[in-house]
Amino acid sequence: MKSIKSKIIILLGVMLFASNIFLGILNYKDSEALAIDIIQKSNHAELTNISDYYFDKLIFDMEYIVTAWASSPEITEYKRQIGQPKMVSEIPYNFNGVYQKWLGLSSSNKDITWIYYALEDDGSIFIAPVDPSMPSDYDSRLRDWYQGTIGNKNKVYWTKPYIDAGESGKLLQTVSKPVYKDGRLLGVVGLDIELTKFTEIIQDLSYSKKSEIYLLNADNEVLSSNAKNIGFFEKNIKGLMASDIDGQLLNIDKEKYIICSVPIKINDWKLVAVTQTNLKAQLLRMRTRIISIVLITIILSVYLSVRMSRNILKPMNILINATNDVSDGDYKTRTNIKSGDEFELLSKSFDEMLVHIQKLLRERDNSYIKTVSALANAIEASDEYTRGHCERVGSVSLEIAEAMELSNEQKTNLKFACILHDIGKIAVPDYILNKPEKLSDEEYELVKKHPSAGYAIIKNVDFLSEPAKILLSHHERVDGKGYPYGLKGDDISIESKILAVADTYDAMSSIRIYRKEVMTFEQIKKELINAKGTQLDSDIVDILMDLLENSKDNYIS
Repeated sequence: MKSIKSKIIILLGVMLFASNIFLGILNYKDSEALAIDIIQKSNHAELTNISDYYFDKLIFDMEYIVTAWASSPEITEYKRQIGQPKMVSEIPYNFNGVYQKWLGLSSSNKDITWIYYALEDDGSIFIAPVDPSMPSDYDSRLRDWYQGTIGNKNKVYWTKPYIDAGESGKLLQTVSKPVYKDGRLLGVVGLDIELTKFTEIIQDLSYSKKSEIYLLNADNEVLSSNAKNIGFFEKNIKGLMASDIDGQLLNIDKEKYIICSVPIKINDWKLVAVTQTNLKAQLLRMRTRIISIVLITIILSVYLSVRMSRNILKPMNILINATNDVSDGDYKTRTNIKSGDEFELLSKSFDEMLVHIQKLLRERDNSYIKTVSALANAIEASDEYTRGHCERVGSVSLEIAEAMELSNEQKTNLKFACILHDIGKIAVPDYILNKPEKLSDEEYELVKKHPSAGYAIIKNVDFLSEPAKILLSHHERVDGKGYPYGLKGDDISIESKILAVADTYDAMSSIRIYRKEVMTFEQIKKELINAKGTQLDSDIVDILMDLLENSKDNYIS
């Protein structure tokens, strides 16, 4: 009859063998699924960001320009002089004022190739800069872009790409809008963008080097791409684009590719990213490690069955508890067995597996941070005076949070909220954000909407739901006179109060469009003290003041 000790040793060996095989297989399968999921989410988020904050911004800017000029009195009140000939390659003297403004606009905006006004009366076109190669018999009214514009009623019209009528031979995209006065069609205001502009956007972005991005038209033809050779796409992917393959994993030539796509807001275009997962080599290493662990386990089990009978249950319980923790999703758990035998080796291997899993999770988190940072940079890119503002606010906020001993979860949520706290300003026109003079009441009301706009943008992203609540309240005041909801005192979260103090401090300690000099420490100190208990939380202001007093040069960056 076997003793209980022998049974325990035998059972222990079996359990070690079985549990390590189970954990190895589970780790192998989960690692593949986790890696694919991270790539899918990261690619889709970054592709959406490219669409929203590069293409959509370009589209918004171009539509804004043609809409403004189509309703400008300088256009709607323009009158042809008696006897004025048809103009296609020169500018009449009485249009020269508008022409000069257009020259300045086109030369200062690298996205614009030409701006023009086509007249309904005789088909004349006043184009800036002048294109002397325009044919003398050119009639705007016969062009597809003109007919498409007036057929689109009073809306902005985007043409399909076409070849320039002049000698440039450029492939152009026209953005245009009809001009009406008292219900009568006067003509069409338009501007041209070279199609190469879209290629520049794609090629200039810091997208994953393992991904190829394609801009497709409604017929799934490639308009531009960062791919060195589009033959792979034409052969393997194009035929699948008729169905919804967004987020799908495809096996092509024994390799796995993830396909992500997002729509562009003009002409039924779309952006498509094709990413080779390159998991084969990584999974081969993983499989080798698993086999090694299993072999070590077999040797260890035999050795324990023969030689070990003491102090065996304690390390086994540690391993079992750690296994349960991992099953519950706790990858921070560690066994740290220091028994001086094979259990210590097994513990080390087990902990290495957990470290590897945590590394994958950190890579996912880094992708999240890169994505939200790209969102913030897209807002700050157009304003030299606030560039780096979100990063500085984040640094100050986290120093305050450390001093207040906030939890790691609170600090993480605060960090994301700081990076994105001004994302809602994408809904505020650039001329308001960059206006040096005092804002009008109407303009200020538009600015006050940016916390709500920012909240609406990110609230449905799982890992940003809490940061969204923080940034929503970062312009609330403790006296209840803030916005958007007029919250007061304890109704405002501690994280939002910290963000409000850091945001206020950075506004005073950096140059702004409305203030060309940085405030002195004494000026900042006076303003912060004056804001205690009204705009800002008194305790948090005191903590910031202590940090400033103890910092080098009384400054935090």
